[in-house]
Amino acid sequence: MAEVPAHRYYDVSREADLIEEVGRIHGYDEHLPATLPQAPEGGRLSREQALRRRAEDVMRDLGFDGIVSLSLTDPEMPTRLRLPVGDVRAAPIRVSNPLSLDHSELRTTLLASLLDAARYNLARSANRVALAETGRAYLSQGSSPAGGVLGGDFAGERPAPVFEPQCIGALAAGPLTPPSWGAEAREADFFAMKGVLEALAGHFGAELELEPDAQPFLHPGHAARAVIGGLDAGWIGEVHPLLCREWDLDGAAAFEIGLAELAAASPFGHETYEDVTTYPAVYQDLAIVVDEEVSAARVRAAVMEGGGELLRTAGVFDLYRGEQIGEGKKSLALRLEFRAPDRTLTDEEVAERRSAIESALAGIGGTLRV
Repeated sequence: MAEVPAHRYYDVSREADLIEEVGRIHGYDEHLPATLPQAPEGGRLSREQALRRRAEDVMRDLGFDGIVSLSLTDPEMPTRLRLPVGDVRAAPIRVSNPLSLDHSELRTTLLASLLDAARYNLARSANRVALAETGRAYLSQGSSPAGGVLGGDFAGERPAPVFEPQCIGALAAGPLTPPSWGAEAREADFFAMKGVLEALAGHFGAELELEPDAQPFLHPGHAARAVIGGLDAGWIGEVHPLLCREWDLDGAAAFEIGLAELAAASPFGHETYEDVTTYPAVYQDLAIVVDEEVSAARVRAAVMEGGGELLRTAGVFDLYRGEQIGEGKKSLALRLEFRAPDRTLTDEEVAERRSAIESALAGIGGTLRV
């Protein structure tokens, strides 16, 4: 065999390189038959990828502009977000070879990226901002109860070096809708973002519950924990005034939830057929008196438990506080729908379910208001 010329040494340094050269000169098509790979089906998006795109599309339809920001941030970000020592979000992961000091640590929440984008746009004469982003947060420890790729799981047998949940965050500052002749412009607040989050969960067919909670970067009393499908998914609330001052904002409201929890509660991809029944439903309204600290979600859960399979829906439509029910109490009104798929319900059957609901309410200190 002839010696490889010096100027071709780096091109032909292995046996595979020599075989490639022989094949190239002698002819691939004439002497090396090949067949196309056989695949059972064409490429398509996975369920997680499709749900992530659905979340992005829903937020765009709700009037939020999508942004893509860097996952790297500066070391002072936890202090600026008022994160206390001991909070896992207050101990970001430092990269080994940072581009600069301002981009030397991985973000632990999407909120700072949204605040930076809001300040940038408002400083350039934008009268309002409504921003949304899907991306990963990077935490030194933690896990998602929903699991999966969106929940930070890695493929293979090796565990993930850090916890990287896929999240969706949104922030609004300024009026969400322009003023009209019949109404003034309304600034973005807790209830406006609550409506946005409810719309997002509704498009996924997921059940959303909000429970009172506190976050160091949110306004006290204007914050809640988002529970989706029974799983703790994230937070929602108005940004703390001190943070708004830090980012030169007059006010803002935001939320951040995990896409894994949202996907786990969604029936998309796991739909089942249910026949449409022609039997009539029985509708009843209940007024339930509970202690002030008992959340509406707990009341509804107790009602659904007592109602059993005949109770199809239960929704809160009124809240009352006053002298008639006493101090430290509140009255929640719920509308119930009883329905059976194979028969018309009798008054006795509904009365039995109503008694079971009353017993379930007693477990949380609730009584029926008469």
